Amino acid sequence: MNVSEQFVDSEQRFRSLFENNLDLLLFQNEKSIILDANTPFLSLLHREKSEVIGHSIDDFLPEDLVVFFRQKLYEAFQGKPVQFDVAVQFKGAEPKVLSIAKVPLVIDGAVVGVHMVGRDITELTASNQLIEEQAHKLNILFESITDALILLDREWNITFLNQEAQHLLKVKSQQAVGRNVWEMFPAEVGSVFYQEYHEAMATGQVVHFEAYYTTGGLWLEVKGFPSEEGLSVYFSDITTRRDAEARQERLTQDLYRHNQDLQQFTYIVSHNLRAPLANALGLTQLLKVDDPEQAPLLDHLHTSLHQLDSILQDLNTILSVRDRQGVVESSEAVLVLDVLRQVTNSLQESLQQCGGEIVLNVPDDLQVHGKRAYLFSIFFNLLSNSIKYRAEERPLWVTITGNSNPNGEVRLTIMDNGSGFDREKAGEDVFKFYKRFHSVPAGRGLGLYLVNAHVEAMGGRIEVHSMPDAGTEFQLLLH
Repeated sequence: MNVSEQFVDSEQRFRSLFENNLDLLLFQNEKSIILDANTPFLSLLHREKSEVIGHSIDDFLPEDLVVFFRQKLYEAFQGKPVQFDVAVQFKGAEPKVLSIAKVPLVIDGAVVGVHMVGRDITELTASNQLIEEQAHKLNILFESITDALILLDREWNITFLNQEAQHLLKVKSQQAVGRNVWEMFPAEVGSVFYQEYHEAMATGQVVHFEAYYTTGGLWLEVKGFPSEEGLSVYFSDITTRRDAEARQERLTQDLYRHNQDLQQFTYIVSHNLRAPLANALGLTQLLKVDDPEQAPLLDHLHTSLHQLDSILQDLNTILSVRDRQGVVESSEAVLVLDVLRQVTNSLQESLQQCGGEIVLNVPDDLQVHGKRAYLFSIFFNLLSNSIKYRAEERPLWVTITGNSNPNGEVRLTIMDNGSGFDREKAGEDVFKFYKRFHSVPAGRGLGLYLVNAHVEAMGGRIEVHSMPDAGTEFQLLLH
C-alpha cells in the first residue's frame, strides 16, 4: 500500500470514528465556526448537517453561555486541552448536562482547529445530585436528633457523629471519622460500653443501658441498634438526672431518719404524759377548796387538764392512723349497705332528737374491697358531722346513693341539707386535723382528717362540695 492509499485509509477510519462515536463531536476554527459535526450532535439539535456546518456555535447557544464557550475555545487555541462540565440547552434541543473536552489540532506547531468532545452526563449528574440531596437530608435528620449519634462500622471505625455527639465526647468530626473508636477512647476498653456494644454486634439485639462515661465524667443513657453495616449508637447526658436522683435518695434517707426520731419523740410525749396527767386529773377531783375565791381556779385547772387529755388522745389517734398508712393489710369484700345500716342504727338516738332522716339508696349487693372498720369510721364521722352541723331552721335530711361502673370503681355520694361551709375558703385545709369550719357547736376538727386517712388507706379518694346554708356533698371513690 503506497502513501496515498495509506492516507485515504487513515482518513476513512477517522471519518468512521468521528461519525459513529456516541459522544457529541465538533470541529471548530478560531472564530468558533463549526467545520464539522457528527450525527449525535446533529440529532441533539434536531438539524441537518447543512444547517450547522459553516455556522458559529454561538448561533445555537443560549445567550448566557456564549461568552463562556468563547473563553474555553480561546484557551484551547493556546495549545492545551480544556475540560469542563456545563448544563446547557442548545436552541431547539433538550436540556443536557455535558462533560466537554476541547482538544486542539496542532499541525507544524500551529493550532489549526479544535475538536470539541461532549459526553452526555445528564443522568449521572441527576443521580449524583439525588445522592447528595439524600445525604444532605440524612445529615439534617441526624443533626436534628436531640440525642447524640455516632455510627460505627463492623471494624469499630467511626463513620459519622453529629454535633451533639461531638459536644458530649469533646471531639471534632474531622478528628474522629475513620478512626477506631477504642483507639480514640482507650479508657473505655473493657467498660460497660465496650461490653454492651460487643454484645449488640454479636447477637444482633438492641441494647439499652445507663453507664458512667469515665473519659468525659458523664452519666449517659445509651441505645445501640446493630445492623449489617455496623452499630448506630444514640446517647444522651443524664448526669443532671442521676445527680438529682442521688440527692433525692440522700434526702429521703435523711427525712426517714428525722421522721423516725420525731415519731419516737411524739410517742414518748403522748404515752409518758398520760400517766402523770391522769394522776393530776384525779387529784383535782379530790381537792377541796374552802376559800370560795380559790374554787374557780381549781375549776379552771380541772378544765385545762381535761383539754390536755383530749389533745393527747387525739395525738394517739393520729399516730395510730399514720402507723397503719403504708402497711399492706388483707382486704375483704364489704357490703356497703350492711355497714351503713350499722352506722345509722348507732346514730338513731341522735337522729330522733333532732328529727333528722337518712335515706339509703344503695344496692343490696354493692361491695367495696377494704377494711370494714375503716368503712364504718368513714360513714360514722360523715353522718355525725351532718347531725352536728345541721341547719336549725329545717329538719335534717341526708341521702346516700351508691353505684359501680364496669371498671369496678364504686361511687358513694353522701349529701345533706345542713348549714354547709365555704368550701373555696377552706381550700386544702378541709382534710387536715384541727381544722374547723363552723363556730358552733364545739369540736376538735379531727373527723374529716380520719375520714380522708381511711379512704386513702383503702386506695380511694374523696371530694367535697359545700356552700354556706346550702348543705354539703361528699363523693367517695372506692374499689
